[in-house]
Amino acid sequence: MPMSDEEILVWYFGGSPQYSGNKLTKIGELRVEYSGSRLSKVGGARIEYSGNKLYRINGQRVEWSGDRITKIGNRKM
Repeated sequence: MPMSDEEILVWYFGGSPQYSGNKLTKIGELRVEYSGSRLSKVGGARIEYSGNKLYRINGQRVEWSGDRITKIGNRKM
């Protein structure tokens, strides 16, 4: 099963997720910001989308194989 955007960001930033209701509010000490229903920032790191898929996290390109992420920047999933 593919990971959600939130799960991917928790893996990438490596902190403990904190939720308010069903919404992710922090990863470790980093505050999570939304633009509408989409994640837009984690701490100072910008989250970018292309269509409905994550495209960049903090300037690092997200590489996909089908519906799964294979790499973010130089880090393999």
